Amino acid sequence: MVDLRCERSPLAGPRNEGTGGKINTGDRGPAAVHTFVAVWRRDLSRTLPAMRVGLVTAEFPPSVGGVGDHAARLAAGLRAAGHAVQVVTSIGEALPGDEWSGRGSRVDRIVDRWDWRILFTLPRVAIRQAWDVVHIHYQPGAFGLHGAICLLPRFIRRYPTPPAIVTTFHDLQVPYLFPKAGGLRRRIVQDMAGNCDGVIAVADETVGQLYKWTSGTGHDVTVSQVPLGNHFDAAPPAGFSRESWRAERGIGPNAWVIGHLGFVNASKAVDSTVAALAMLVAAGHDAHLLMIGQAASMTDPGGARYLDGILEMVEQMGLSERVHWTARVTTEDAVAWIRCVDVMSLPFRDGASLRRTSLIAGWANGVPVVTTDAQIPVDWLRGDAPAAVSPSVGPESLALTLEKVMENPRLRDDLRARGIAFAERFGWPSVVAKTLDVYREARRMPAR
Repeated sequence: MVDLRCERSPLAGPRNEGTGGKINTGDRGPAAVHTFVAVWRRDLSRTLPAMRVGLVTAEFPPSVGGVGDHAARLAAGLRAAGHAVQVVTSIGEALPGDEWSGRGSRVDRIVDRWDWRILFTLPRVAIRQAWDVVHIHYQPGAFGLHGAICLLPRFIRRYPTPPAIVTTFHDLQVPYLFPKAGGLRRRIVQDMAGNCDGVIAVADETVGQLYKWTSGTGHDVTVSQVPLGNHFDAAPPAGFSRESWRAERGIGPNAWVIGHLGFVNASKAVDSTVAALAMLVAAGHDAHLLMIGQAASMTDPGGARYLDGILEMVEQMGLSERVHWTARVTTEDAVAWIRCVDVMSLPFRDGASLRRTSLIAGWANGVPVVTTDAQIPVDWLRGDAPAAVSPSVGPESLALTLEKVMENPRLRDDLRARGIAFAERFGWPSVVAKTLDVYREARRMPAR
């Protein structure tokens, strides 16, 4: 539930000095408020390039997750560009950094459940805070698979002077809704896209679907691809030594260190990586697997069971001394551990995708990457690709591809160079600039 006890925030705009410092709507009702907000937005757009942006996200640091990391870095970039940002996220203890300096930017941890109540509370927040843009970050798992978030754009539209609505689709998975909902689950996600002014795809394979969903709706929706940013661009801790960090884990200087980054779940085929490790060891290679970061996701109901299966698999295969877990670490330590790796093993059962920040992390830190092909043909996996592609997600194929990379120094150097060059497109200045372009296009869309 959203706490609306705070009637005014630093984002609420200029006061009417002629009414004692308050916006006096008196007996004129809600329409007067909407008229005031509309006139104020119009006048502001003529004089100031800055915008007031509301970011709606179920995840936000310190909670762990790629969506939350992306939202936090985007918010910081928008503020650095001179825009006011109010983040509305899941309830939690306020942090010292929640009250950002400059133009009233802040983090409001006020939603205890992302259920149907948000359809009445969050639109009022958007109007009262006079947001120019509301930017929703959609990933159903983060919202507990509840379908209410999909209807939020439609409910915001019910107000006479709604802000421009933009949604980033971190994936196109569907919410639960209710038993036997069937095709309604897909239609409610389509309804979300169709009621936006702008939609953002983070990966190639979702762009076409978003175009289909937003065409024929009777109004224009701008569809753009804006990649995720590189979350792992920090410097490693002072005095970092690859050799000493590996030695602390009992890993020799000539060992093969295979890396995995992030949560452990079935879509990432970690079982195939573990089985491939066993095959490499059986073939006489001194190979190790480094599992970097928190293993269990709080928003993935099946993740804990899958992780338990992986732990049992490691023990049964006699790999306990060769599989190393860092647990949750700082970004700086994560970067250090990534740089301890010789090759990243990142197969995906649903195909390689640029929505996978583990790929971006490997490329940006100069580590050769092994992955699987994408679900649909993509240019970045053709020709001089930044990754070696395993023909299948199976452990035999994965082991052969990893062995090919590790036994060919020239190939590793080529993959490293291609990855670093490819990673330039995921820099945050570019991501923020492209997002702002979507906001501007969305605000030009005719009211409806």
